Amino acid sequence: MNKRIILVGPAAAGKDYLKRIFIKRGFTPDVSYTTRPKRAGEIDGQDYHYISSPRFFEMIAGLKFYEWCEHGDYLYGTGQFEWDNCDIFIMETHGISQISPEDRENCFIIYLNPDKDIRQKRLMERGWTLQNIMHRSTMDNEKFKNFKNYDMEITSPNF
Repeated sequence: MNKRIILVGPAAAGKDYLKRIFIKRGFTPDVSYTTRPKRAGEIDGQDYHYISSPRFFEMIAGLKFYEWCEHGDYLYGTGQFEWDNCDIFIMETHGISQISPEDRENCFIIYLNPDKDIRQKRLMERGWTLQNIMHRSTMDNEKFKNFKNYDMEITSPNF
């Protein structure tokens, strides 16, 4: 049975930063699938597998995902192959809720939850508009309001 570390948190919480630390220490990263467009500087196959919505639905029908969810206007998913062969993941709360009880026993879920002002500053540095930041913050607040399915929470303002 594979042991897995799963990172979860709102936008700009530091998930990618922590994932890179685990990769430097020899962990094998998952590359998730998404239907959202690439952002500046992102690399297909490294940041995500960028695929079309029809292709995503073909993969769902073909049972190629361990978990998948809709977030905003886009679809995101963890491939079954990646689930079977990787040990560090970034997931949405809905994806975590799809982890089977047997697999959950072998997962360590880290909830990254730094202060909202820190996250807002990071999003502004990424070029997000204040309107986009407020919309995403509202979505994240709702998504994480009752989230309890984690093993460790990191709230450090220095993270």
